[in-house]
Amino acid sequence: MSDLSPIADLSDDERAALEEIERGLEEFRRAHGALVEFHHAVGRGIEHFDDAVARLDEDDDLAKRLRERVLPAGVTDDGKLTYQLVAEFEAGLLADVESIGDDALADLADGQRYPIERAERDEIDESA
Repeated sequence: MSDLSPIADLSDDERAALEEIERGLEEFRRAHGALVEFHHAVGRGIEHFDDAVARLDEDDDLAKRLRERVLPAGVTDDGKLTYQLVAEFEAGLLADVESIGDDALADLADGQRYPIERAERDEIDESA
């Protein structure tokens, strides 16, 4: 049985929609990776500021400002930390789009991942 069979009966619009959903999922996964990288970069930056505070006199104004405003600080106006942003994205919007993507693949492609690419590969193989 060819990998093309699950989507062979789809209309052009259904195939295009499925491809757009897959591309959207890939972009959201890339965004998740960027958010995780942001979380790590902020953490590394804070470590540098913490090292700077350790080298300054405890009563130094700069050290005080770093301790009060940077080291315990969140990255949003309401004080959320970067790991909270990652967790909220994972549990919220990312979970929603992944669930919708899974449903689309189940409904339109018998649950197969990358059905459009599989179909294109099969079409190339059949024409060779």
